Amino acid sequence: MYGAEVMLLNLMEEQIKLGMAPVIASIGEKNIPEKPVETEAVQRGLHVEKFRMTPGPNVLGAYAILKYAKINRFDIIHSHGYKGNILLGFIPKKLRKIPMISTLHGYTSTSGLTKMRVYEWMDLFSHRFIDHVVIVNKGMLTNPKLKNQKIKYHIINNGIPTNPTNPINPSNTTNPSNSTNPSNPSNSTNSTNPSNPDIEDFCKGHFTIGTIGRLSKEKGYEYLIKALSIIRQKNVNAKLVIIGEGKERKHLEALVKAYELSDHVLIPGYRKNANQYMPYFSVYAISSLTEGLPITLLETMFARIPVIATTVGGIPDVLEHEESGIMVEPCNPEAICHAVTQLFEDIKLREKLATSAYEKVVSAYSSRQMALNYLTLYKSSLCD
Repeated sequence: MYGAEVMLLNLMEEQIKLGMAPVIASIGEKNIPEKPVETEAVQRGLHVEKFRMTPGPNVLGAYAILKYAKINRFDIIHSHGYKGNILLGFIPKKLRKIPMISTLHGYTSTSGLTKMRVYEWMDLFSHRFIDHVVIVNKGMLTNPKLKNQKIKYHIINNGIPTNPTNPINPSNTTNPSNSTNPSNPSNSTNSTNPSNPDIEDFCKGHFTIGTIGRLSKEKGYEYLIKALSIIRQKNVNAKLVIIGEGKERKHLEALVKAYELSDHVLIPGYRKNANQYMPYFSVYAISSLTEGLPITLLETMFARIPVIATTVGGIPDVLEHEESGIMVEPCNPEAICHAVTQLFEDIKLREKLATSAYEKVVSAYSSRQMALNYLTLYKSSLCD
């Protein structure tokens, strides 16, 4: 699962605690047996209803979801992606009857007249017919795709569980980034026992830059690879781990080969509960060209891993430069190199950033507060 799915499940768990009864209406193609978010939801004890249909604007699929919602007397329809927006957003409110809210988590990079580009246009147009549209931070308003929309967007920050039982809670694991030896920060034992020792073995004994996300253009991972090439030229014994899968894999692997970094970059693919590997990272890097409010950023802050991140989306609203993280301009491998080298050489700065970031996420970005903010919007929708 990636950030939006993680946020959705965290939100549902908090909503149940608040007395609500959320259900995931999971949309998928007919040949998909079970999606990762469905598997994880069931394991968490959450209610999932699968809706399988042919791809594209499926009228019968939309009718099936709406019929299910009406039969079960749902009060709110809350969409978390373009599929739900396109299927249900265009249905006139008089026919839909149930108030609809949509949360925008961000947009992937699209160009040309592709199927995804058409879906993106339809998604953006659907916002005009949805009762309330939420963005996950005010920085998203600078996105050209949203800036010209004549819509009043609501802002509700993402949140994560900040309770002691969260497996990435620093009290539950020994964080290698706190090692006193900056060139050998990954010798500690991680109590979360990840099931893929390839990542653990790769990181052990090295200053490791880690990142988690879909391998897509807007994540800017090519700039991390270019930065690592510069870093190693400075005799910094650093490695890079990019956990995720996507269309950019071949391009990224070609870059790794071109820069002769095959022994220093690991792209292990998709990993379930990938945040369990965060304690093996010396620093966490977000190189995105565009963002909403990344869940992995909040998780990293909670895990007390120092963060290097680009100044896009809602990231500058969360991180303060050299107080709770290191901020760099997007598309700038030299700036990433400078930030990594700075943290490699200064363990006190790493500890300061990690502590400050942890305190901020606990105080301001909990999933509990996120759920309360959505509850307020739900109540407002029912009164419209």
